[in-house]
Amino acid sequence: MTDTQDTLSIGAFACASRLSLKALRLYDDLGLLPPDRVDPDTGYRFYAPAQIGTARLIGLLRTVEMPLADIRALLDAPAHEQAGRVEAHWREAQALHLQRAAVARHLIHTLRGDPMPTSYEVQSRDVPAQTVLTTQRRVFLPDLSAYIGASMDRLHAEVQAQGAEVAGPPVVIYHGEVNADSDGPVEVCVPYRGPVQPGGDFTAREEPAHTEAFVTVRKADFEYHELMAAYDAVDRHARAHGTRTGLSCREVYPYDWDAAGPDDPAGEVACPYQPRG
Repeated sequence: MTDTQDTLSIGAFACASRLSLKALRLYDDLGLLPPDRVDPDTGYRFYAPAQIGTARLIGLLRTVEMPLADIRALLDAPAHEQAGRVEAHWREAQALHLQRAAVARHLIHTLRGDPMPTSYEVQSRDVPAQTVLTTQRRVFLPDLSAYIGASMDRLHAEVQAQGAEVAGPPVVIYHGEVNADSDGPVEVCVPYRGPVQPGGDFTAREEPAHTEAFVTVRKADFEYHELMAAYDAVDRHARAHGTRTGLSCREVYPYDWDAAGPDDPAGEVACPYQPRG
């Protein structure tokens, strides 16, 4: 495989771009960086010198762990938008780093048996059976907050549009873990009274009566990594005072989220259980 005056072999292009042969073949397969031409007889790839800049850009973007799909979108975007896309990716990456650091601190405290930095006063209450309008979806952590907020708005609007009455605060039930690898599912519920005919992705069902341990969480602590301490607290209380039931842990939102300041209560974390005796 030899270079020509105006093209580079894949080996020469790999040296010039500082990308591996494996990476170049992958980027070709994905349409990110196709060669300038492919020899029809040998299948050898040849690249134009003008492609070196794009190749180095892709390599740098992968260094900051930009996903390949996002790189594809950046390369297709107008030049004046590309820096903004890098800025948006880096903001998300920094937020993810802070989240992972907080999770690591939580794990270290837990494994050492240290006191948790945030302590909660756990209370218990009896929750009556209630009819709820719900929507459920599998969702990963980056999309969780947006899904919860949009679903609450849709459910409230549907209850009111059908002439029924919202009968309690919204509840978000986690039927499985939500993190980088697990997607729930997550069920958003709004209690109601009156006639409602569910349709589309909405379901009406009865949430059974139960006892639950709960803590109040201020808005500043309503992040995944901060909430772990709250979930641990209610789970420990439930197991110490009874047995866990088949009902999943949940978050309850009886407060005005938008009006709450960082130190104001914004919601509750609850764990259903069967009390002893």
